[in-house]
Amino acid sequence: MLNFTDADARADEKATGHLEMRVKPSDKERMEHAAELMGVKLTTFVRASAAREAERVLREIQTTVLSEHDRRTLLEAIDNPPPPTSAARDAVRSYRSRIANAE
Repeated sequence: MLNFTDADARADEKATGHLEMRVKPSDKERMEHAAELMGVKLTTFVRASAAREAERVLREIQTTVLSEHDRRTLLEAIDNPPPPTSAARDAVRSYRSRIANAE
């Protein structure tokens, strides 16, 4: 069964934001029916469903999944980084020079 409480919300956070949208009558009927079956108000059902979907999208976008080979390659590079290239050393010297001159 779905959970219609907002476990992540702070207890002192009040619902003061406002959201208005138009929906097709058939969509509204399905949402009302689903809310009724879950024993919650339509507003509660829509708010919890939208918040859950937003979390899923954010988690999906912010998560990088590596293959086993890529994971090993990344960990190896972290544990044993290659020596800096001459371009990297030049960039560090340039940066330090600019910082020293800015002070």
